[in-house]
Amino acid sequence: MANKLVTSLVLARDKLVGVLKRVTEERYPYRIELRYGWQVDPISFGNEEGDEGEGSGASGSGPPVRLQVCRCVPVSAAGAEDEGEECSVKDSTQPTIITPDFLISADGAAHTIANAMESNDLDRRRKSNPLERLFRKAKPFRVRRYEDDNPRVYKSVPLRFPSHWPHDLNYSARSTGSRVTFEALPSDGEGSYCALMLMRPNDELARAECDPEELRRFFDEEFPQFGKLLDRTVIEDDAMKGASSLPSFRFSGPRLHEGGRTVLLGDCIHTVKLYYGLGANTALEDVQILSNILSATPDLSNNLDEAVAKFTQQRASDSRALVTLSRGMDRTGKLGTMRFVLPLILDSTFNQIAPRIFASSMFGMFQKEGMGFTRIQRRKRLDRAMQFLVIFGALSLAVAGLKRSSEVEVRMFGVKKTIAGLVAAIDTLGLARNVKSSKE
Repeated sequence: MANKLVTSLVLARDKLVGVLKRVTEERYPYRIELRYGWQVDPISFGNEEGDEGEGSGASGSGPPVRLQVCRCVPVSAAGAEDEGEECSVKDSTQPTIITPDFLISADGAAHTIANAMESNDLDRRRKSNPLERLFRKAKPFRVRRYEDDNPRVYKSVPLRFPSHWPHDLNYSARSTGSRVTFEALPSDGEGSYCALMLMRPNDELARAECDPEELRRFFDEEFPQFGKLLDRTVIEDDAMKGASSLPSFRFSGPRLHEGGRTVLLGDCIHTVKLYYGLGANTALEDVQILSNILSATPDLSNNLDEAVAKFTQQRASDSRALVTLSRGMDRTGKLGTMRFVLPLILDSTFNQIAPRIFASSMFGMFQKEGMGFTRIQRRKRLDRAMQFLVIFGALSLAVAGLKRSSEVEVRMFGVKKTIAGLVAAIDTLGLARNVKSSKE
């Protein structure tokens, strides 16, 4: 992608986690405590019937949240019956009940808190009378889960590009039959790239300890331009490790808070695949927006409910738009490829012809400061409508011109309309070819 406003730089997730951990421990040792291996389950969000204000949490934002915290036993120690789970609380010690004044749920694709909010809304809806359900204005909270009809796994591949290659571009290639997609993005400005091999879960190259020679042959045949940059160590390391899974598309809404003391952010409100770097980046944007709202809220301890409601107002629609836009670029088959490529071609063409009327492609709009996903989605819908009208209008004029030309030739030469129409079409094609030649 050339002429970018911002050059993409990739930071691997494990490195990002390491940086955040170090900053937390060095700058906030007495304010933030990191704990690993604990399972957190909500008991009450402070807005259920029977909740009572207790302690410092009983303020204008309502009673505090109640959470059950249990030590999480790794699956290997919990037994084979828990296979498929990361950990188990069956053999855990006695759970602890805590009552935080403010709960920020950032538990990623696990959606533990979001799932509990969804269950609470369903329970409240079942218990309410039919008239109350009919006239209730607020829509129930739900986690919209999309079936993954284009499952992919990935292996990361470190690359070092030669000095004469551009180091500010994203590189993409697809193998024969779309077996593997290769995506490479810069991780610095000196030629270091982080690349991904995207493939189906049952692909031979996706399994751990696959044949290094087979992987080498694959690169030499399908991606020779990248294969020559991979030494023996990189190929062997990549062959040994197993592929990682990509999450399914999900979003939460229509609100991103529960009661006055719980808010959701990050992957638990907008889960996307990592193709375009929109997951972690958008999560960090969530954090910045929430921080700005909390800082701007006067008397925060008594007005926390207003702050979390404001976060919903600012981020709920963008979260939904992010997921729907990303999923639209992840469709399967030839039709899915056309749905991805054709809009890029149309946007590029129309933007070059009339940049003041037609916006740039979706990827170009992603890089614009202050351009939210909802605005991008609405603008692209408007562009599609205008593009359709222009193309339809041009075709209509062309058909009308052919029809008029054939009528003139019938009157002048007395030939049949079918033959006249064919002659007019040939003349039109010849004219178009001459115009193109003159431009070249």
